[in-house]
Amino acid sequence: MAIYHIGTCSWTEKTLIEDGSFYPPQLKNPAERLNFYAQHFNTVEVDSTFYAFPAERNARLWVERTPSSFLFNIKSFSLFTFHKTSLSVIPQFLKEELPERLQKRPHFYLAEVPEEWLKIALSAFLSAINPLQEENKLGYILFQFPPWIEKSRETMEYLSWLRENIKGTLAIEFRHHSWLSEENRDDTFCFLRKERLAYTCVDEPQLPWTVPPIVEVTTPELITRFHGRNKPAWEKKGAPVEEKFAYLYQEEELNRWKEVVNKKSPGAERVFLMFNNCFRDYAIRNAKQMKLLLAE
Repeated sequence: MAIYHIGTCSWTEKTLIEDGSFYPPQLKNPAERLNFYAQHFNTVEVDSTFYAFPAERNARLWVERTPSSFLFNIKSFSLFTFHKTSLSVIPQFLKEELPERLQKRPHFYLAEVPEEWLKIALSAFLSAINPLQEENKLGYILFQFPPWIEKSRETMEYLSWLRENIKGTLAIEFRHHSWLSEENRDDTFCFLRKERLAYTCVDEPQLPWTVPPIVEVTTPELITRFHGRNKPAWEKKGAPVEEKFAYLYQEEELNRWKEVVNKKSPGAERVFLMFNNCFRDYAIRNAKQMKLLLAE
């Protein structure tokens, strides 16, 4: 029987703290809030690692501050998923190893760095979160590729390279529809199974450039991330992140998801249902609702 891990994609999101409906007012720092959060959920996603390299000390503290069965899911650093990355967030020892032409640039992309340097950078990132791996508290590492990364042989070769260089569960989230088009999805799933990469289903507004919410199990993990369905905000150019995720799922929507997950979960050992509609307490409320629905 599959073990369910249900949680949110942040425990320190600004509007959640400002909302004041989940955390007691006497909890003043991330450590206290994490301890409180872990009394309600058995997993959380760490989003800050997308913007900057994590600190090994923080990973050790996360281990100490949560129950033994609690799992952290780590979002990959931006550079590793083809996003534009600022030189300012690269650790100094890695900056010094960059080609001189990149040391003089404010931003750069994955395709511009030598593979040897990339391997060192990836190793440093993994070393920082190794305390979680050592204590069996690492759920998955999420590689969320941007909407402009189409299905291609080059990207698939890169995914194979990641698999060769990383132990544990790699969760792959595609945002370009080409990966899940009717003519390509079987090939995509076949590739992920072959490479032992966990396909990550996305529930998001259905627009010409987004992906359909297809649940598929390609490893022992079934992973779904709920981004909300605030279609007007997603269509609005320049809409702030908190506006895009300002969507509270209704019970009938979660019930439909319960049916889908129950149908697919016999093929999985672990089920991760992660709510990324992180606006005020929306993700918290929906994660609690989903827990109750699945317990029925």
